[in-house]
Amino acid sequence: MNPEFNLIAVVKSLLKWKWHIAAFTLFAATAAVIMTVFIMKPYYQSFAVVYPVNQSMGDRSALFGNEGVAAEDYYYGSKHDANRIITIATASSLVQYIINEYHLAEHYEYKGKDYEASNTTEEFMENYQVYKTDKDAIRINLIDTDPNLAAKIVNEVVATIANETTRPIEANKKQLAELFAKQALDKKAVVDSLYLTLLSTKAQKDEYDMQRMHYDNVVRDYNENAKLADEYALALKQSMAGIEIIEHAYPAERKLKPVRSKICIATTLIAFILACLGALGMEQVNYIKSELDK
Repeated sequence: MNPEFNLIAVVKSLLKWKWHIAAFTLFAATAAVIMTVFIMKPYYQSFAVVYPVNQSMGDRSALFGNEGVAAEDYYYGSKHDANRIITIATASSLVQYIINEYHLAEHYEYKGKDYEASNTTEEFMENYQVYKTDKDAIRINLIDTDPNLAAKIVNEVVATIANETTRPIEANKKQLAELFAKQALDKKAVVDSLYLTLLSTKAQKDEYDMQRMHYDNVVRDYNENAKLADEYALALKQSMAGIEIIEHAYPAERKLKPVRSKICIATTLIAFILACLGALGMEQVNYIKSELDK
């Protein structure tokens, strides 16, 4: 290394190569501007925020129970409800439905190319996020070059989550309501039959007393069953939403990325530093060559 390679020598070397440094820096800055303005696509972000709802609030036990409101009966759901929402939102069935419904293979320009399905799915999942916020809400987030499409997809996902979180619970409530209603009808038929039998034995005191005791027991059982049937029927009418939408997705007005100014400034600074290092490196190479020629 040149023993006289100090700060003054560095400045002299940079001044010697100043036009080369300036030309390389200007070229890099111009390339960065062209890339960010004409080549790099702008991406927009749309998102929705939802809270899970504790659907047990609409159950028969919550509506007609005597235990009061327990900790698990609060309006907003638990972490298990939140995890269920995240699972539904990231399920492969929903992802593939969105990809097919909105023709994302064409939108991402993979239509007809090799690995069309896998590449489309990978790009969508890179731009799609579902996560729990620090406030225990669920945020559904999508980045896309089309702000309107991003908002439509997020709102579609929210609507699907709302349907899928309530569908199995409503189906179970309907099944129980129909079961108890059928049992009540069957027991009503038994009660009517026993009543006729009771009337026919009215003249026989011992037989009548025995039949009356059996009749009263069956009526008591029927009344309890009929009460349950009414409660389950009312619970079925109390439809609870699976989620509460805090914020709907809307088309973004400003792009999320790329941030052109930061890219251009960073590229220009890096190019300037590299050009300076290159100039200093060339000076050292020239010095070594001159030493070898002596």
